[in-house]
Formats: sequence, structure tokens, C-alpha cells
Amino acid sequence: MNINRIREDFPQLTRKVADRPIVYLDNAATSLKPASVLAAMEDYYRNFCANIHRGKHLLSEEASAAFEGSRETLAKFINAKVVEVIFVRGATEGIGLVAAGLKLQVNENVVGTVLEHHSNILPWRVYCAYRGAPLRPDGLPDIAAAEALIDEHTRIISITMCSNVTGVIVDVEPWAEMAHRHGIPLLVDAAQCGGHLKIDVEKMKCDFLVLSGHKMFGPTGSGILYGKRDRLEALHPPTLGGGTVNRVHADYSYDLRDLPWRLEAGTPDIAAVIGLAAAVEYIKGLGLEQIEAQVQKLCGSLEACVDRLPGIRSCSPAAGVRRTGLVSFGLEDEVFSADYITRLLSDSYGIMVRGGYHCAHPLHEYLGIKSGTVRASLQVYNTDEEIEYFGHALASVLKMVAVGGRVGI
Repeated sequence: MNINRIREDFPQLTRKVADRPIVYLDNAATSLKPASVLAAMEDYYRNFCANIHRGKHLLSEEASAAFEGSRETLAKFINAKVVEVIFVRGATEGIGLVAAGLKLQVNENVVGTVLEHHSNILPWRVYCAYRGAPLRPDGLPDIAAAEALIDEHTRIISITMCSNVTGVIVDVEPWAEMAHRHGIPLLVDAAQCGGHLKIDVEKMKCDFLVLSGHKMFGPTGSGILYGKRDRLEALHPPTLGGGTVNRVHADYSYDLRDLPWRLEAGTPDIAAVIGLAAAVEYIKGLGLEQIEAQVQKLCGSLEACVDRLPGIRSCSPAAGVRRTGLVSFGLEDEVFSADYITRLLSDSYGIMVRGGYHCAHPLHEYLGIKSGTVRASLQVYNTDEEIEYFGHALASVLKMVAVGGRVGI
């Protein structure tokens, strides 16, 4: 891959901080957006900005065609049927839609893992109990322990496909087989996967899956909920309004529309949906296998540069376990917070990484890390030179804090 050519697609990479070109290593939080995505969104706002569906004038029909064309693009991307793709603002909203739609009861429970992002814990916890399975020594979630947590009150199993802290990638198929043995649906949080891992919902045999567009070159406020048709039809629509019904009668009863529209209330972010489809086309143009290979190559270098530094406690899974392109680490003495290290790297070196708990407090507590972790996460536009520069900068920052130095920030 011609990485220098790819970098030209991302305008933000031309920006400088501290008189240096930025080094963007915060891709697990949100990826940068290529010019083609920005252009697709601008085209909608400039040339055919109108509301979708129901309108019969030209601009509305053009907007509707682009919106539903985006649905077809996303369905093909994950090997789903078109009616099985629901547009949401991101993985959080998608999980929340399922949690509300199942009409969970207080005496029921959801089984997950300790790896989960808060967005795959709290939407369930609002309605019922949440049970998190521990990790195996290699960093993968313990499927046997998860199965032991299932009882007659378990309504759904919900797991991440890829941890946003450890980077471990979970093989979903055994979890689907286990869930279905118990007659329970499986939801997969694939928020960290869309930009560099192939997703095939038919092969995975999951019942639900969520994606966040902003982590896969797409706009913020975009994403999808996938669900098997019968599973989606069984959901109680948590929000009703414009676009969700065929008719409201004189007695105020109503007839729901078919899927997918019954679960998409009100005016969506049309430009973001169009931008998400453009992001998928961009990914297809580069090739998912090529993206993953580049990210994996860089991840080896990133982990090596972190591991050779003193006073570091890595959160990476065991060697040989499949993982994605991120490295999270804490400081062994925990005198300085991860946020402090992150700000030093940003303001003094122009390196953008993430510090804190990454919306995964239970996992950090499970790992015994009190002051958060620094996370560097990769995407296809990152380079070996950036990794080397990050390693030198991190070494300098750690040396500085080791002697009690505080740089003004």
C-alpha cells in the first residue's frame, strides 16, 4: 500500500501542533475522515438537501434514494439483508434500542463479559441485572464462565468483538453456538471493528450487531444496528413518531410500518448516513485485508516500543492471541495519571493518544489499574516513522515524570 498517497486523503494530517505535524494515534476513539466522505456529505447539503421518504418532489426523492442506497451499501458490507439494517447514531444507541425493545424486567438479567465498554453494560443495567464473565489468563473472555452465569431469567448475551482497552479480538461463533443452545439471542458490539476487520453476520450467526460509523472513517452520529428479521420484528419500538407508522387512526391507534422504518423514528441524520456509505466505499477501495495487514504490522512495532520502556504495565493479551491495532498501558507507580501523560504528549510533541479509563471502569478495576491507561490506537494512515517518534517522545515524557518534572500544560 502507498501510505503516503493514502495520507493525502485525510486533510487533518496536514495540521501542525507544537510546530510539528500531528501524529494521530486516537483511532479507537474516532478515526479521521477522508476527503471523499466530507465531499459526499457536502454534496447532500449543497445539491439535494431535503427530508427523506413521504416527500414526492424531486429533491426529496433524490435524498430518499441516496439514504436507501446507503442502507444497501451497509447491508452488503456486513453480508446482511437490507431490511435487517437499522440506522442509528452509533453503537450506544443501537444497544439501547435493543435493550428497550426487549422490554426487560427487573428480575431478568443479561450476560456479558468484564471486557465491555460502558455502552454494552449500562443500557442493560437500566432495566435489569448485568452479569460479567471474567477473563482467561490469555486475555480472552471465559466462555465457560459466561455459560455458568446463564439461568432461566437470562434474556440475551451481549459481548464485544474487540476490546477498546486490551485490543483482544473475540471469536464470536462459539459464543453464538453457546447462546443458541440455551435459546438466547447474541448481540455483538463491533464498534471497534468496522474500519479494519471483516464482518460477516451470516458466518458469525449473531442475532444482533452494532457498528459505529465514526470509528470507520465515517461521520460522528452514524452507525447501524443489524438484527435478524424475526428478532427485529419482536422488538417493541422504543420511540414512535414520524416515519414509523403507516396510519394513525381517529381513535389514535396505529399501524406500524414494516422493517426497517418502524425502528427509525423522526428525521435521521441524512448527511451522516450518506457519509457512512461513502466511508464503506473508501474501505472497500483500500481493501479490508490490506488495511488489517498494515495495522497489524504497525501494532507489532508499537507494542515493541512500549514494552522496552521501564515502569510500564501493558494491558495487551498474551502472545499469539489475535488482537487489533492498539496498545494500552498504565504506569507501575501510578503517581501520574494517564491523562497527564496524554496531555504532555499532545502539547509538547503533537501526538494524539487517549488517556483515562476508555469507558471501561470495570475492566480497569479487574486489571487492578487505578489511575487509568494511556492508549495508542492505529489506522491505515499511520506510519513506522510516527511509531518511532511516539516511542522517543514517550520515553522522554516518562523520564521527565520519573524525576518529578512537570511541564506547563
